[in-house]
Amino acid sequence: MIHGQAELTEREFEQQRATVPVKDGIALKRAQKGSLTGIATFIKLDNGNYHVLSRYENDIWQYPASEFPSGKKKSEEALNFTRITNESIRAMVKWIIWNKRNEGNSIGSLQNNLYSLISFFAWIDKTDTLSVQGLNAFTAQAYVAHVNTLTIKRKGKVSPVSKTTKLNKFVALEQLYLYCNSFDFVKEQPWFESSASEQAGHVGPALKDNRSKPKTLLIPDNVLLPLCGFTKDFLDRANEILDLRDKLDGFTPTRIFTSNQVTTKRTYLLSLSTSFDKLNDFNNALLLLRDSCLFWILLTTGMRIHEVLGIKRGAYRTETKDGETYYYIETVSKKTYTGLAEWIAPKIAVDAIKILERSSSTLQALLEVELAQAKTNSDHAEVNRLTDISGKVCISYSKTNSTVSVLSSKAVTSKRLPNLCKQVNADWDLSSHQFRRTFANYVAHSELGDLRALKYHFKHWSITMTALYAYNDALDLELFEEMLKEKYWVEEQIKFDWFDLDSPITGGAIAERIMQVRGDEERIKTFKTKRDMIKAYSGNIPIRSTGIAWCTNDDDGCMGGKCEECESGIVDKNNQKHWEGMLIQQFELSKVDDIGEAGQASVAKGMVRCEKVLTSLGVDVETMKDDIRNNNHAA
Repeated sequence: MIHGQAELTEREFEQQRATVPVKDGIALKRAQKGSLTGIATFIKLDNGNYHVLSRYENDIWQYPASEFPSGKKKSEEALNFTRITNESIRAMVKWIIWNKRNEGNSIGSLQNNLYSLISFFAWIDKTDTLSVQGLNAFTAQAYVAHVNTLTIKRKGKVSPVSKTTKLNKFVALEQLYLYCNSFDFVKEQPWFESSASEQAGHVGPALKDNRSKPKTLLIPDNVLLPLCGFTKDFLDRANEILDLRDKLDGFTPTRIFTSNQVTTKRTYLLSLSTSFDKLNDFNNALLLLRDSCLFWILLTTGMRIHEVLGIKRGAYRTETKDGETYYYIETVSKKTYTGLAEWIAPKIAVDAIKILERSSSTLQALLEVELAQAKTNSDHAEVNRLTDISGKVCISYSKTNSTVSVLSSKAVTSKRLPNLCKQVNADWDLSSHQFRRTFANYVAHSELGDLRALKYHFKHWSITMTALYAYNDALDLELFEEMLKEKYWVEEQIKFDWFDLDSPITGGAIAERIMQVRGDEERIKTFKTKRDMIKAYSGNIPIRSTGIAWCTNDDDGCMGGKCEECESGIVDKNNQKHWEGMLIQQFELSKVDDIGEAGQASVAKGMVRCEKVLTSLGVDVETMKDDIRNNNHAA
């Protein structure tokens, strides 16, 4: 980065700007000779002048903080070419990155390109023969063979790198040929009548399968529910914790030595509250309160972590329709160049933002002081950084750099969220991207009529979420697409289970037809795969949950709860808990003496109904009834 650089007028800036790639080839010739120079990155000031951050000839190109999603560290806001020691190779890599930047690629995309190019040239450097040969078909195939041997280790398990990783590495070779075929190193295109996608196996059925199957893990209910309880408790205690924080901040110890001051402050804390034994315990509670707010916003909105970290004070609104109040949160999304967008949210998410507003108020005041000082010092880069941060509710103070910054998205994902799991003794590697799919999955289940846990906090799902997103252009449309995709995925998995011979189902005529089809080997042979057969038979079957069964009727006809006898009803393992609960209820009613003859007959009929369905689902009903009796005796 260039320090102490005076402001440049627009004319001075244009005169010093690095030549952009154009058809006349002037910039290319200079890049080949290593003589391409000029301004590469900059900040445009409010007065219309420019402040230079870095020049083409610098080996680190620093970009303005405003170019990046919220939560990036300063070290991640630059393109670093210093790892490339060979000058001619560095010239090629810079030229590729310069071209792609001028084509409009994001800095994040350029960082991935740079990493892939560095990896390729690091491999090249290990072999003198290949270094001399340069880029040709032989070198490319040798690199493909090398990449195919690469593995990655996660949680002690070693597996090959993904097809996507391979694709990114192979695309680097295509970029090298595309932009640098005039350089001496590039002899010929990396492959003839092929592509990076084909070399990575990222084509055909494999690609289609890869795109259709969700790769992100769902947060399981046995992890999610304890986390919800733990974090909700912190939200409920927010005022208590922040009131304590304010009192401690206003307390001034009179002792001279630091150790005595800490002791005095701890004594003061104990006089205010019995909830914390040490100052460290209280400071940890403040962090857990902040993390709990992030948890609920991520879980109930479907936002990405950088979108949550970009939320500003007051960036929410309410809207009332038909007596129902809806909440909307506004933030910036840089994943798909959306810019400002809105997300539908339940009240608990807005409550979490209000807590973050209060908890960050002290740091916001400090930020304003730092911003005023940066303006006084004409530190344009720092003014740009602090202006971008100002008003955001997810900020922290770095003792190392003595400055206010946005929370690091990496720190949240790799440290703070996993720490929440430790608090509830959950063996789960929790990360921010899992929340988005879990959100979409809950929406999918909700819209199929499956009212799962957390329904109180997800009140806005009582109406069709996908409809709300579809008819409001201001909302995050990519999230809408992900919800639809997840809904189709959930439906597909339910239907695929129906056609599995090992999955017991029962119900009406449609259940009978499915059982006939799935057991007909000759019918299956007429399709390329069993998956194709299932899609052909189930693709047009509508599905919604009634709780005790799946209804496949697409009109208003309904038998009023007799789903297991209805021609459109299917009962599977997903419904088993409901039927077990009904059997327990009927069993307990059978022990009641004062319900009369008609009541006893109704109970007996209900028990037969439950036993029939549960037996069809493979449940040992007699053993279950014995367990009910034993539990009743124990009680």
